[in-house]
Amino acid sequence: MVAIVVFILIAGISLISQPAQATPRYSAQYGQSCTLCHTNPTGGGMRSLYASQYLVPTELSMTRFSPEQLEGIRPDLSPAVSMGLDLRTLIYQGQDERGATFAMQGDVYTSVQMNEKFVAYLDIGRGGAQEYFGIAYLLPLHGYFKAGRFMPDYGWRFADHQMFSRRYLLSEDGNDYPSLLHDSGLEIGGHWKWFKASASMLQGGSGQNGDSYAARIVGRLNPGPLNLALGTSILRREEVAGHKRTAGVFGYIAVGPVFYVGEVDETRNPLRTGLLFSNQLGWTIWQGFTLLGTYSFQDPDRDLKNGTRSRYGIGIDALTTPFFGVQLMANRYDFTQGTLISEDSFNQGELVLHFLY
Repeated sequence: MVAIVVFILIAGISLISQPAQATPRYSAQYGQSCTLCHTNPTGGGMRSLYASQYLVPTELSMTRFSPEQLEGIRPDLSPAVSMGLDLRTLIYQGQDERGATFAMQGDVYTSVQMNEKFVAYLDIGRGGAQEYFGIAYLLPLHGYFKAGRFMPDYGWRFADHQMFSRRYLLSEDGNDYPSLLHDSGLEIGGHWKWFKASASMLQGGSGQNGDSYAARIVGRLNPGPLNLALGTSILRREEVAGHKRTAGVFGYIAVGPVFYVGEVDETRNPLRTGLLFSNQLGWTIWQGFTLLGTYSFQDPDRDLKNGTRSRYGIGIDALTTPFFGVQLMANRYDFTQGTLISEDSFNQGELVLHFLY
């Protein structure tokens, strides 16, 4: 019942709204919604034609393309059908011979623009991360509703899969599979001036409408040289063993080439309530090349005596061409042992190779 009430409230907001997440640092640096670059109105996944053919090759990539070269970038197979992809490989090496090569992402996207109001979207990914949904921009002022299987709109969608707000959000001991957050359902949303809102009714593990849901609202301001954002979101999933719920606040601040993106989440399961922090600080030294610092923290039960997890990282992120990026990080995984956590701390170097189109 709570889910239905939340859904109706957000739907009411979207009736005075228009459609509007992804690598959130780009949103911070540009002071824009992630819809600027993505087909999905909640961000992530397939890039829009504007991003693929203009924004990435001219403003985000270290290699700048001429107008003639831009003409050769054609992810649109026809006026109605477009394709894209994201392939990420993680190579990591740590102490005590800890190391491996891991295909962390393999997504192929297809979108069909049936007309100016209707879009069909298909994402075939590894680890059960498929998304397939339809979008209808039928609400006043370009508000939308979406139906199918998708990742619920929650917090920041960090590209770093090891960020604690992704890894431990619905799994107290961590989850390596991207399909954990995906669910079937109905989403409604949009944005009006500086505010964006969305709400989803999800299937969850119970199969009962109203038991599982998500909602998110964020406001953006651009006073002078500053880009600011602050939002809140909630996600609840009903399972056979009991419900899991997380709620939190998130935001960013950016001044020129310097940015900070952060998120704080409270997690709950039938046994206990926990706390998560995820933070990213960066400085874009020149176009396409950014110094990064990260910090994540988890306390499974908000009692420091029973164990905590932390990750500290520093490194670089370089989008060398519009189609290839490299991220190199030195990370420290620091565990305070207790009744809930028994891992040993370690250091690890991580290299991510990213092919995109």
